[in-house]
Amino acid sequence: MLVRSLTEFTPEKTTALPDFSPPPRFGTTTFAGYQPQHPSQQRALEATQDFITRIQRAPVAAFRWPWQRSDAPQGQGLYLDGGFGVGKTHLLASAYTAFQGDSKVYLSFSELVHTIGILGKEQAQTQFGQYKLYCIDEFELDDPGNTLIVKTFLAYVFARGGNVITTSNTPPEAQGEGRFNASDFKREIQSIAEKFVLLGIEGPDYRKRDHLATLYSQEKLKELECSERTPEPKVAVDWAGLFVFLQAHHPIRYADTLKQIGTLYISGATTIAMQHDALRFVHFIDKLYDLKVKLRVSGDVPLEALFDSSYRNNAYAKKHFRCLSRLSELLEE
Repeated sequence: MLVRSLTEFTPEKTTALPDFSPPPRFGTTTFAGYQPQHPSQQRALEATQDFITRIQRAPVAAFRWPWQRSDAPQGQGLYLDGGFGVGKTHLLASAYTAFQGDSKVYLSFSELVHTIGILGKEQAQTQFGQYKLYCIDEFELDDPGNTLIVKTFLAYVFARGGNVITTSNTPPEAQGEGRFNASDFKREIQSIAEKFVLLGIEGPDYRKRDHLATLYSQEKLKELECSERTPEPKVAVDWAGLFVFLQAHHPIRYADTLKQIGTLYISGATTIAMQHDALRFVHFIDKLYDLKVKLRVSGDVPLEALFDSSYRNNAYAKKHFRCLSRLSELLEE
């Protein structure tokens, strides 16, 4: 059976906006399918359901800045904070499903920044700032420019009565710490944080087994490429070639390629030496996971050794561990 090369699936440069709906893994997710494993998860479930019920009935006002008087209420924000594998994205997608009508969008934080960048500040507000519910996955203020862009856009959304639910591995007041000089942007970060009710979610990683999955041997990977029945097209790339691809394209475009792939075979995995390469890899795996692309990986290192000790436990540690958790699930699916 033909196995094609990843280089054949180079994403086209385009100004197209993302698809503002949950990806395939979460496309039909509902509150009924959420199974709390910790008291905080039960509280988060009930609070998110209540949030949707309340905003469903609330009107969306014509735009007014916060200092302008209006009888219409300001929009509301709900911030789902917790570690990986506690069901934050499940609750976010369920909220999107439960909200009736078309005045809603679902997207990742990076897609939000990308959308504002494509449209520009004014058009983003007039064209994209009119929805009643915004579901934003993986909220991350890891760049000063993004902080200011998002602050301005969300101020507009809240001022006209729009509502936001977001997930993150970092409490809102701690955004940016260890990634840039967050103290210089304290006021901007605080102005975002104060709009949200914080729901802390605890509990075990629902994906966690007794141990992380084991990478395949090179021989086993080749055998699987030729013999297993998995979604097509089958696409192969070696470890070095993968990072050539990741470095050549903006992370926002990874999904454009992955949507064309049924099963991906990556050979020769080893420790990622550089932090910036590791973050690109994390984003790639996130999109691969969301899109439910089948994954097979060979390598001579334990899965946890993919991230180098020099940065594994730094400000992005939760990203790295989420990636390992998702990788393990993908390899065992």
